[in-house]
Amino acid sequence: MSDTSKSLPAYRLGIDLGGTKMYALVIDRKGKVVGSSRRATKSELGYRKVLGRLAETAREAVFEAGIKLKELRSVGVGVPGPVDAAKGRVLLAPNLGWGAKPVAKDLGALLGKRVVLGNDANFGGLGEATHGAARGTASSVGAFVGTGLGGSVVLAGRVLNGAHGFGGELGHIRAPFGTAKCPCGRVGCLETIASKTGIARIIAAGVKAGKRSRLKLSDDGRLRSGDLLRAWQAGCPLTIDALTQCARALAWGLATAANLIDPEVFILGGGVMEALGDELLPMVRGSLGEFSVQFTRRKADLRRARLGDEAVATGAAVASVPQET
Repeated sequence: MSDTSKSLPAYRLGIDLGGTKMYALVIDRKGKVVGSSRRATKSELGYRKVLGRLAETAREAVFEAGIKLKELRSVGVGVPGPVDAAKGRVLLAPNLGWGAKPVAKDLGALLGKRVVLGNDANFGGLGEATHGAARGTASSVGAFVGTGLGGSVVLAGRVLNGAHGFGGELGHIRAPFGTAKCPCGRVGCLETIASKTGIARIIAAGVKAGKRSRLKLSDDGRLRSGDLLRAWQAGCPLTIDALTQCARALAWGLATAANLIDPEVFILGGGVMEALGDELLPMVRGSLGEFSVQFTRRKADLRRARLGDEAVATGAAVASVPQET
């Protein structure tokens, strides 16, 4: 770190803006979390009011850190969708009900700070690379199994955003065994299998076909990761089948990434992995052998994510300042 960077404010703010909740944290120069805040997103309120809630959540995290806004060096925000990082615009965020929006400019005006915008999965992967399970490695690929399937590629401490903001979209790799239509409009995307939405779809289809399940889906078809774990532990055949398909789809995506990038480590995270990592990780590793070359099968280093809810916000805070030498 240069002498100039040492003279700049020591604190960074990172924000994870999700479809259901928002989470902000402040880290110091050593990467320690010194303040945080969270609240419901309430996307139904619309873009401007959600931004206002985001700014208030940020201020609460700063207050808890015992500092003032002027002591923040920078702000980073991870959003659930592709972004134009150079222009600070989200291109599409269906979970928020947003089309193209100048989030960095508008939030920056509310906070009086420069804001860096990025995809949430990319920032989650960066957080794990700098402060979590992939710390100390030069390259990593992340797969985050939650409501959807997010992916990230981090090379030499930098997120691979791609030329058009779609870098790391693991969930939209097509699997030859995929048959369901994805919200993106294509058929067979990995996200239709390896996600809570995909798992719920597989289980619902089994129940409709007359199979019995210990797992009760909500009226809107959603399920909780903890309920999945309990159904697995109870030996529910439909749940076991759905999770086996999930592991196989993940392995296909990781094998594809391995052939293209050959990363040092693969990081598996998200709500499903947090609840069922002990069960899923060996299944993914086993299926990886079906789709990858022999060298990858022997050398692949699969790790569970460590940062949990803090991953995206941590990565956002890190990304908010250019790499320093």
